[in-house]
Amino acid sequence: MEAESINRREAIKRSAALLGFTVSTPLLTALLNGCSSLYDETWKPSSLSVDQLQAAEDLAEVIFPRTETPGAKDAKVERFIDILVDGYFSSEEKEFMLSGLDGLADDNFTGMSFEEQNEFVKKWIHQPEGEIFFRFFKQFASLGFFSSEPGATQVLNYQPIPGYYSGCEALDAVGGRTWR
Repeated sequence: MEAESINRREAIKRSAALLGFTVSTPLLTALLNGCSSLYDETWKPSSLSVDQLQAAEDLAEVIFPRTETPGAKDAKVERFIDILVDGYFSSEEKEFMLSGLDGLADDNFTGMSFEEQNEFVKKWIHQPEGEIFFRFFKQFASLGFFSSEPGATQVLNYQPIPGYYSGCEALDAVGGRTWR
């Protein structure tokens, strides 16, 4: 009997089904389509305006700032958000994202220093509309960041071909970071 050959996308789909993961179809599709074009110098936004793109970039950087590891700007999270808005969000989600980013731009969020942006977000998330939008944005920024090459390989403990399995290891003994 000959073994069936499958591609990476099919393997991920089958693994997710086997392990019982619940991922929304649009997000899974976005991940499976890959994001190599995000790092292309000629990339142009398809849904976000320049102001919305800048607001998304700055808010994502507040969530995932560059420290000793890459930040959201290094991972091009704002471009990932643009791709999601363009092809994977429902019309309601798209409108919510665009109006939230417009609100940030209207508040001159992009004109603030990084420290001022942090203070703004700390106050903003205690307002009902700010908290709802922040949670909505953060889930997609997290997905974009941790599925990017910098997020997966330099922030998470990435092993492309894992070796042995040891189910009971102290986090410090394996590099101090969680696994990808």
